[in-house]
This record gives sequence, structure tokens and C-alpha cells, in this order.
Amino acid sequence: MNTDLKNGGFAPIVLLLSEDEMLTDLVCRVVKRPWKLVRPATEGNIGREVFAQPNVRLIILDDQAIEENDRGRLLEQIRKYFPGNCLLYVAGSQSEANEKRARTNGAHYYVSKPLSLELFGRVLHSFLQAPQVRR
Repeated sequence: MNTDLKNGGFAPIVLLLSEDEMLTDLVCRVVKRPWKLVRPATEGNIGREVFAQPNVRLIILDDQAIEENDRGRLLEQIRKYFPGNCLLYVAGSQSEANEKRARTNGAHYYVSKPLSLELFGRVLHSFLQAPQVRR
């Protein structure tokens, strides 16, 4: 159960959509209480249950977890179900098309692999501290 009894409500959620173990390990080290990390199995397909998560505040999308043809649709669903939430987009490879698609669909931060884990960890930490994300 995702409740934070101290605050009388739900713990804020970081939703990680990635199959990258190094990225996942980093996110697990950075995300601490009162945050809760949710990492559904993607295996190339994101199910509806992902969008039923309560209190999602920040989404990390690693586009290597998603088939190329499904990325635009997934970003539209993220915008629909989590409007205004912070989105950190990690591209498997840098291209103008990837970056344009991510930014057009509301990505607050865009980076491509190879990923500097140290830099991404600092960026993630700063987003977790931002008042508009913590709300």
C-alpha cells in the first residue's frame, strides 16, 4: 500500500519506465523517503495499470524501454494521465527527432545515452527537491 501515514495521504511517487539496470540502480539510490519508486515491468509495452498509479509526481522515461513506433503514443498518454507532472526523458540515442518529440510532449529534462550517471543523479536529486514537484 502506498500510504504515508505521517502525512495522512499517499507518498509521492517517482515512476520509472526503464529496463536499464544501471539507470535503475542509480534511481534507487537517489529516491529516498518520503518518495516511493514504482518501476513496472515494461518489456517493450506499457500497460494501463501504469496510468492508474496514485500521486505520481515525477516520471523518468527511458525510451529504449519502448518500441520506436509507440513512443509518441506513450508520451501523449503521460501528458493525458499526468498533466503538468515533471518528465525526465532519457533517449537511447541522440537525434533531433527524439529531442523534438520529447520536448514537444512536455519533457522537463532531456538527455541521451551514453548517460553520465553522476550528472543524471544530481539532476534527479534537484527535481526531487523542487517545490513544484514536491507539492
